[in-house]
Amino acid sequence: MSLDIRYRPKVYSDVLGQDATITILKQFVVSGRGFQQSYLFCGGRGQGKTTCGRILARALLCEAPVRGEPCDHCTSCLTLLRDGSSVDFIEVDAATNSGKAEIDRIKESLQYNSFSGRQCIYLFDEAHQLTEKALDGLLKPTEDNIPGSENKWLGCIFCTTEPEKMRATVLSRCAPAFVIEPQPPEVIAGRLAEICTKEGIEFEPEALQLVAEITECHVRDALKAIEGISMLGKVDRAHVSAYLHLDLNSAYLDILSALGQDLPKVLDLARQAMQKASPSVCYERLADAAMSAFRVHLGVREASHWPQERLQPLATKGVVLLSYVDRFASRPGRPTPAMLLCDLAVLHYGGGGNTSIPVVVQMAVVAPPVIQAPAAPSPAASAMPPAPPPSSTVAAPAPALAPAPVPPVKAKCMMDDPTSPYYAKTVARSKESQGIENVRPAGNYQLPAEEFCKLLALSLAELRSQRGSPG
Repeated sequence: MSLDIRYRPKVYSDVLGQDATITILKQFVVSGRGFQQSYLFCGGRGQGKTTCGRILARALLCEAPVRGEPCDHCTSCLTLLRDGSSVDFIEVDAATNSGKAEIDRIKESLQYNSFSGRQCIYLFDEAHQLTEKALDGLLKPTEDNIPGSENKWLGCIFCTTEPEKMRATVLSRCAPAFVIEPQPPEVIAGRLAEICTKEGIEFEPEALQLVAEITECHVRDALKAIEGISMLGKVDRAHVSAYLHLDLNSAYLDILSALGQDLPKVLDLARQAMQKASPSVCYERLADAAMSAFRVHLGVREASHWPQERLQPLATKGVVLLSYVDRFASRPGRPTPAMLLCDLAVLHYGGGGNTSIPVVVQMAVVAPPVIQAPAAPSPAASAMPPAPPPSSTVAAPAPALAPAPVPPVKAKCMMDDPTSPYYAKTVARSKESQGIENVRPAGNYQLPAEEFCKLLALSLAELRSQRGSPG
């Protein structure tokens, strides 16, 4: 059994922090009003939403709760501890059972009293993924009372990371949302030290602090990391760096430092980083590094996994770092190496976050050339008498024929206009299969940054259409 499952809290006293939330939940059980409303737990991943919901369900179904906590000795508690479910408690994964058919099955079971004579509790994990029809089907059961009783047929516990997606009609039937707040790294490191001591795992306190910071204080992620690091030996900084690829932190900082100065170096470092980490991880770590440097710029102490001596020079870029954060944090849903290289090139030539992309597009799209037709002779000029012929006997050369007027070329942009000096360069580059940094015009001509942005904007059109919301 993995460490995160073995050490999942079974009682409220094992839950880190959340004192106010636990006090309220206990009071609902002690006062006997536990079934008179539904419950909503929200917070980040791995913070303990589902764990608190399971403890609450055991306390509500317990035959002899002790000061609002489950006794863990009655039949109901023992069944839930052993099997994780019972005839009175069902945990529904809303990510895979989000339709109305599942809710109809629940409503059908509510037509009969529960097997033990008590009410039923349903816990919906990832509740924000329930469909609208499914949520509509829950409105009446969560509001109706059992005839002749003040309690309800159904007790619902909703756990979600996105409470804003829950319908207001459902939220109105719940107690005020219980927000499971993350704990500081020191608290997480203390819990990790307790578990390592029980498991006989050698560790360094600084290494546990480092793991807590890297996993953003998610206990589940931290325990999984500790379990993997312990396979290498003692949990120390060297093994943490090897297991979590912290050796790439220097490359990420080098990339941010070289942006705007040396594009080939930036792209080469990015390719090397993507040999060890996925593009998605590179986006995430680059955003974290840029934000850490900006926090140093503001005078805030930063996490220990970023070298402070490296962040100080990078912090001199100031608010430019925010454009880096905006670009890397708003990565596509499924980023590819080419997407990361394009984003780095845009940032190198002054393109910031999403707000700067329309400016580049406007630079690329220009009006078609307008060619003036020859002006017609005025009436006054036509009325004048013809000039006398020259007195010289030498024959005058025949007048050259006036060039025929060229019709205006209707082109969407200068790259499609055959008369544009950029057309030949665009056609030549389209036949080459080279990286961005290897594209060079013929001769000694050096492509200015403005022209590069114009060319790059066209290739980014499809990328921008695929780019979704951040994350």
